Amino acid sequence: MTHPDYRFVDMGEQQLVVLVDGEGRLEMHTGKVCTMRAADLLEKLAARLRASHPPFRCLPSAAAVPTAERPDELLLAEGGRLDRTASVWTDGRGHVWDLSLTWVDTMGAEWRWYGSLDSNGAPLLRANNGATVQALDVVRALYGPLAPVTEGAA
Repeated sequence: MTHPDYRFVDMGEQQLVVLVDGEGRLEMHTGKVCTMRAADLLEKLAARLRASHPPFRCLPSAAAVPTAERPDELLLAEGGRLDRTASVWTDGRGHVWDLSLTWVDTMGAEWRWYGSLDSNGAPLLRANNGATVQALDVVRALYGPLAPVTEGAA
């Protein structure tokens, strides 16, 4: 299968081609370029990738992350109910959230409830070791969908 955004590679035009399949297997074609030059190019690429990575860990592969069972509609903080004993919050539309779980967003940040609600009654979550605090409805709208972190997830 070909991707419409990519054309076939002409090795006469390219110094280095690296292919990685869905299982992480690597195939590299250096053509006539010196392997030390290829190594230098790959080190520069690695430095760029590390510099552009967000300050939190990567999400596990899509197959490893359970899809959150939440409809696309917005959460309603108004009318929400908190069962503090069970650490469960039910929003105004009836969606139930287990606040004892850690939730991961699409960027890989982990969000945890720390026991407080915002002025609208939505649970306040912390991410990035407490540096970021947002209401659950805001986190979901900006960074969702959210998925619970399960045992063994990387």
